[in-house]
Amino acid sequence: MLIGEGYKVESDSMNVTLSHKVKRKSKKTGDAYDFWQVVGYYSTPADALYGLVDQKVRDTELKDLKTVVSKISELYSMIETCLRTSQRRNTTTKNKVR
Repeated sequence: MLIGEGYKVESDSMNVTLSHKVKRKSKKTGDAYDFWQVVGYYSTPADALYGLVDQKVRDTELKDLKTVVSKISELYSMIETCLRTSQRRNTTTKNKVR
């Protein structure tokens, strides 16, 4: 599940993984490419989303309370949008199966 432009949450049988997209350069060719760097491993998708909020708050470097509160509001809004989109897909899929 992509979250915004630069994060994604994936899962396997053991973990839920939160990753961040970063630009890398190939040592051989010098060409730039996108790489998904793991931020953390979590036991549930909800924990991964909370981990994303924590990471984004740390990225603000806690310059001031207004910045932190603004970033948290932005992130919660992004998460709610992703959850609504996911719920709509699940509802549509269930209706097609019936």
